[in-house]
Amino acid sequence: MSKVLIVDDEEFTVDMLTTFLGMNGYETVGAYNGEDALVLAQIESPDILILDLMLPDLEGYDVCRRLRDFEPTSKLPVLILSARTAQVDKDKALLAGADGYLTKPVQFPLLLVELTRLLNRPRPSTTKSTEGAPDVVKPETGTPTPPAATVPPATPSTPVDSSTLPIS
Repeated sequence: MSKVLIVDDEEFTVDMLTTFLGMNGYETVGAYNGEDALVLAQIESPDILILDLMLPDLEGYDVCRRLRDFEPTSKLPVLILSARTAQVDKDKALLAGADGYLTKPVQFPLLLVELTRLLNRPRPSTTKSTEGAPDVVKPETGTPTPPAATVPPATPSTPVDSSTLPIS
């Protein structure tokens, strides 16, 4: 069961998403401001974060940047869910480190598709690059061979029938 941290200053939105995601097999934790979100992201170790941009203490952009700058949360997938629909807001969110962007009012089937996409994507490896590493000499031949690169395992993807998604 994946754990979702929901960050929105509107209690109704957190409750609605908690109910919907709970009915779809997700565990949820809610936060109503940016500072609480940053603390809960460390304490609760969620698998993904749904983040509003308009929070009372910090903008969602700042929350996202701070998550990216802190090693334990730097790889946490962040899905923005905002009433802001302008392309400039979407671009700013992606530059801040968001992994996806949906607009309110949320279309629940699309939310599930995005959560699945972000949770199943290959995670960036935390192992160091082998670029510039010394060659390894095979004992049986004495021939130098370059070190093996780390390749994330392939994850099967489920095709999505877009005809069943609501048109916005």
